[in-house]
Amino acid sequence: MAVPINLLLLCDSARESEKILSLLHGTEFTFVTEQIRNEKDYLAKINSELDLILADYQHQKLDIFQALQILQENELDVPFIVVNGSNSVRDAVTCIKTGATDYIAENELQRLPSAVTLAVDVIELPKCDIKDVQQCNSYLTDLQQRLFSQATELKKQRHQRQTESSRREKVEAALKKSEKQLRMLITKNPDGIVVVDKQGIVRFINPAALKLFNRKEEELLGEVFGFPVAGGDNTEVDISTGTGKGLIAQMRVVKVDWQGKAANLVTLRDITERKQAELERIKLLAKAESANRVKDEFLAVLSHELRTPLNPILGWTQLLRSNRIPPQKVDQALETIERNASLQAEMIKDLLDVSRILRGKLQLNPVKVNLVNIINAAIETVRLAAHAKSVEIITDFPLETSFVEGDANRLQQIFWNILSNAVKFTTSGGKVNIGLNYNSSQATIQIKDTGKGICSEFLPYVFDYFRQENSSSTRNNGGLGLGLAIVRHLVELHGGNIQVESPGIGKGTTFTVEIPLMSNVKTSTETNKEEIKNLDFDGINILIVDDEPDNLEFLKFVLKSYGASVQTATSAPQAFKLFLQKKPDLLISDIAMPEVNGHTLIRQIRALPSEQGAKIPAIALTAYAGETNQQESIQAGFTLHLSKPVAADNLAQRIAELTVNSY
Repeated sequence: MAVPINLLLLCDSARESEKILSLLHGTEFTFVTEQIRNEKDYLAKINSELDLILADYQHQKLDIFQALQILQENELDVPFIVVNGSNSVRDAVTCIKTGATDYIAENELQRLPSAVTLAVDVIELPKCDIKDVQQCNSYLTDLQQRLFSQATELKKQRHQRQTESSRREKVEAALKKSEKQLRMLITKNPDGIVVVDKQGIVRFINPAALKLFNRKEEELLGEVFGFPVAGGDNTEVDISTGTGKGLIAQMRVVKVDWQGKAANLVTLRDITERKQAELERIKLLAKAESANRVKDEFLAVLSHELRTPLNPILGWTQLLRSNRIPPQKVDQALETIERNASLQAEMIKDLLDVSRILRGKLQLNPVKVNLVNIINAAIETVRLAAHAKSVEIITDFPLETSFVEGDANRLQQIFWNILSNAVKFTTSGGKVNIGLNYNSSQATIQIKDTGKGICSEFLPYVFDYFRQENSSSTRNNGGLGLGLAIVRHLVELHGGNIQVESPGIGKGTTFTVEIPLMSNVKTSTETNKEEIKNLDFDGINILIVDDEPDNLEFLKFVLKSYGASVQTATSAPQAFKLFLQKKPDLLISDIAMPEVNGHTLIRQIRALPSEQGAKIPAIALTAYAGETNQQESIQAGFTLHLSKPVAADNLAQRIAELTVNSY
């Protein structure tokens, strides 16, 4: 039979009310619902008869926090669940702190039935049980007093009216019946009930108490009760069941007259699940607050790290444009601008990688690669920084060559991250040792530095996203705290694992990477820098489309430096006209442009007859860098998708690959 529940629904939208109530169909409860549209109705309807309040977080005429405060001011212990909440952890924490029983975001409304069941079972039903027990105890006390009065009266009647035996028999029968009813009530009570005499000896125990203690009646009757029974309400006691599973019970003690003697009636209610729920709620709140704190720290660091490179970039750029900079300083200015722009690009790349990882969209392009070449390439990228700090990089590689199946770029990213950290956190004159060895199934790479080390408290969090050992404004080293989290994910994508060890502060750090050896995959091909430098695009006609003049001029300059003939357009319609007139050998197009985007342009070109250039190689060059964006570009008709910013030599290499393959 469905349990009736008095429900107060705080919602000013009929549509939202219907949606919320429809989610409650199929529960074990029957809801008697009052819909509240404003504060006046709310004040009129709240009372102790309510079983549950559901509050729409988006209520326009009633503030949810004010509703919670009114409930507390009226000292009403009614479960209060906020629904249709935002996805903000801070909003959830604020609601829970203010007194809400639960907080259900708009995108997790399917959790509403279970949340309602938990609220009613864990909070409301215990309240009802307490009320029942209080009524039962009151009845028991009254009944005992009546029995005592009846017994006294019987004694008087026995002395006064020896002849009224028939009446005495009726009274005694009534007494026996009352005692039987009393015992039945105690026996059937869901709470544990124990009668303890003045010496602390158990004189009676009901089945619920036996189940609570996991003992037999003969084991407890006549034995000393294990808890002090001084009068009092709501004492919490720990109960050992003998099974290794402890329980928590709420104990209440009232004085009674038991079989003509003073005794204590002890009631025990199992509140283990409620206490566990409270503890879990506290843990979740602490976790949410910790996540919120880490997020705030990360945003502060992100703001600092993204702004810091802008100062030298803008400063040197303004000096260069003012023509007030000495000629001998021009190279220094350009190097500074390039270094800081690269730093910003790396940070943005890390953020995009984390976004792909969290969405499960990061993919590898596995080929057969030589780990020695990969590690040496990573060493070259940090060698200048190591030389500047007099940090010695020592390698120990085997003579034999073994290959792994992996993404060459991502593998280099793994070792570059670890090596750059090793150099960054190693003091001047220190060492970084890199060892590589193979066994029958895997390659093991160990990178050990003599740097500052990692404290034992932070070691478990080294590979967590957005975590840094020191994220305060007084830290000595920059960075977003994303690199090692990305490294761990990339290693795991390669089927390997990574571990970190550190004896402590000032004692260095050791990273160990294990990657499985593979065979029968195609070998990685890489174009060296000398080959890229010697590329010649003479005779190749390239059409570039971009609505940003700076990007357009940069690409035009780069490609002309390789000997290409370049045509430019600032919009898709202009580009289409030029395409029909000039019939270029290669198209490079931005995607996001006013009115007509790059996808529409390439579809128009692919729809042309073959003799008009429908099969032209085409590169999508765009700031939209997600995996989904790449798929959309390829589906639209582009041959290749490149993300901005793109290095000039990388762009030249890709153009060479496309133009060579197209002839």
